[in-house]
Amino acid sequence: MSTFVVRQFLLRLAILLTVAAIPAAAQTASDQVFGPSELDELPRFASQERTARLLAESYPSNMRRMGVTGMVQLQFVVDAQGRVESSSIKVMSASAPQLAQAAQRVAADIEFTPALVQGKPVRALVLLPIVYK
Repeated sequence: MSTFVVRQFLLRLAILLTVAAIPAAAQTASDQVFGPSELDELPRFASQERTARLLAESYPSNMRRMGVTGMVQLQFVVDAQGRVESSSIKVMSASAPQLAQAAQRVAADIEFTPALVQGKPVRALVLLPIVYK
């Protein structure tokens, strides 16, 4: 392989690596996830009625019939538009695996008014307890 070809390859590789590193090095405020203590306004349910209906519908019917109750703690990120980022949903604790699965599935459908910092909507970390009874 000629020296010219090797140099061209290395130059292209250097350019690709530089371009790929730019987004990681230039994290914007819109990428930042704020915790509750950093927020001027916390995210709120866009509609409490809709959220209550979604949660009630997510209660596994077999567990409801048997009278099984329990609680699930979810953690997730609400984006600057008030949507739950599906990939961020984590079960922090659950009294039953079936309830954990139900809560995880319904979380992505819950809509919020976004959190605010200095009057601007931002991404925020949310810890949501869901009680099934």
